[in-house]
Amino acid sequence: MGHVVAEIAWDPEIRNILALLVGIVVLFGSVMLIVGSNTGPRTGVLVVLACLFGWLSTMGAIWWMYGIGMKGEASHWRVTEINVGDVTQAQNQFVQKLPDIDQQAKIDAILAKYPDLAKEANPDGKADHVYSVSELVELQPELKEEFGLTATDLNGWRILNPSDKQRGDAQAVADSALVAAKQFGSDTSSASYKVVAVYDIGGKKPLPADTGDCKLYSPDTYGDCKTRIWDDINSAVVQFTHPAHYAIVQVRAVVPQETVPGQAPPTPQFDESQPLITVVLIRSLRDLRFPGFMVFLIFGVLFGVTCNVLHRRDKLQAAHRAAAG
Repeated sequence: MGHVVAEIAWDPEIRNILALLVGIVVLFGSVMLIVGSNTGPRTGVLVVLACLFGWLSTMGAIWWMYGIGMKGEASHWRVTEINVGDVTQAQNQFVQKLPDIDQQAKIDAILAKYPDLAKEANPDGKADHVYSVSELVELQPELKEEFGLTATDLNGWRILNPSDKQRGDAQAVADSALVAAKQFGSDTSSASYKVVAVYDIGGKKPLPADTGDCKLYSPDTYGDCKTRIWDDINSAVVQFTHPAHYAIVQVRAVVPQETVPGQAPPTPQFDESQPLITVVLIRSLRDLRFPGFMVFLIFGVLFGVTCNVLHRRDKLQAAHRAAAG
């Protein structure tokens, strides 16, 4: 007997299950005894069950709305292919439509017309700093229209700026895929290549870029609040389905450079002799809120059933009292 008690005390899973069962018996049972002593055992059980199911359905609704509690798998980027060289040879038809942009030519044209951007993008004045189109566009968004970098010019593809959260998520997944596939040899790492550009296409229509925060009791943000509210309604009701959302991360190998002891690592330089590698990703929405929705649905139905039974029981008792009186 002592060994059994010791095993129960040691195993945290068994101990937690027993603690939960004891809590259910003590709390649920004590409430049922108190209610049953005033209403009768059958009515007491129905009342307690109705309260329990109502509370569980409310909790499920909160889990469902906020994506907390019992959760499924969160949405994430998933790699579909890794294309080497010309994107027209990619399997994805959207990737095939991406125009072939000479990144360096665009960078040279932008910096030739706006030399001050070079100082903003490279405040330390490093001679070996590697500029990118997305870096310059983030500093001055008007460059998209001036240099043919809008979604219309790119056949629907949108350039993702370095500070964009979607870019960070997609780049992290692409890094893992490239390392796992040993795309740059057996010693492939994030130092073996450098990101050239990141694009995305599809998905639901995002908020306008100039939309600010919605702050309560601030008249200056009423317009932003209306925009956000309508976007939520439009996303949930008008755009009920989720169009496919793709992203591509384009990388190129870098020229191997040696780090001088005691100095900072040198800035990687593109190896123009190596082909452009395009990692194609698709957004997998998964089922983060589905478990919460099922808890709400199941216990909501049970709550309705128990309430209906209580209602019919009250009507039957009222009919019996009327007949007896």
